[in-house]
Amino acid sequence: MNKDLYNRKAKLPDSLKNHLQKSFEMVEGDSNTEGYNRNKELRETGVMGYPVLKRVKNWFDSYQGDGKDAPYILNGGDRMHKWCNHVLDHWRGTLEQGKLIKSNTGMDNQHIGTHEKDGIVVNPHDKHEKGINKFDTAITEEIKRINELLK
Repeated sequence: MNKDLYNRKAKLPDSLKNHLQKSFEMVEGDSNTEGYNRNKELRETGVMGYPVLKRVKNWFDSYQGDGKDAPYILNGGDRMHKWCNHVLDHWRGTLEQGKLIKSNTGMDNQHIGTHEKDGIVVNPHDKHEKGINKFDTAITEEIKRINELLK
């Protein structure tokens, strides 16, 4: 599902950009401080793509500090963490809802994609045959005739 989100971009709200600016001014750091360059880039572009959004969320999720150190403040603190979670939940929810609606209206299951298994392309929408019907019809007829003769 996430592969469908890679081209998405979110515009940072002005209030969040202002928060990042205040955070930047509050912390005395240089370009070697973790979060310094990200803060600067986000304020300048005002846009965050899915890969960056996911990295920021992961950074916050794995953060072990007390929330008062420079990297946490430069990355936007709790406010940025909540915004990232909100945007990702919204994107994933709308994608899921779209697939669910398509499935409910009679289209093929949208949650299953074509994939490769051991070099063989597998189409999940193909019907799976059971028992003797999955073989070639000529072979099937021969097997039926042999079974009849054995009886």
